[in-house]
Amino acid sequence: MDDDGGAQQGQVQVVENTYIMKPQDHEKFRANEVIKAVKALLDERLKGKKYDSGESAQLSKELCTEIKEKVKEIGAPRHKLVVQVTIGEVQGQGVRIASRCLWDVETDNHASAYYTNPYLYAVAMVFACYYE
Repeated sequence: MDDDGGAQQGQVQVVENTYIMKPQDHEKFRANEVIKAVKALLDERLKGKKYDSGESAQLSKELCTEIKEKVKEIGAPRHKLVVQVTIGEVQGQGVRIASRCLWDVETDNHASAYYTNPYLYAVAMVFACYYE
């Protein structure tokens, strides 16, 4: 400690565990709200776009960032968010996207939404894993 009562520079602050093992009701991941927000964002950003393989990788990254920020605004404190966006060209094919996760069914959740037009499709998945 220096003269003014503050901690010395370079001193490590130790934080105690909170032992909060489950989110309170107002802290839970609200999948229905997230689905609505993600659908609206996909509609807004992809409306009228044509598929471009060179642009889709960057667009996918941008959408992931925007979706993550939107979910943070909705609120899911103490959740680790993982966002995945897949964009592909529509050529009359069928597409099935699946994922597997190991998680606690009481505290973790997910949401997914899709967008399609005559030229492209996009699938966005948001995973929210509660961390103690």
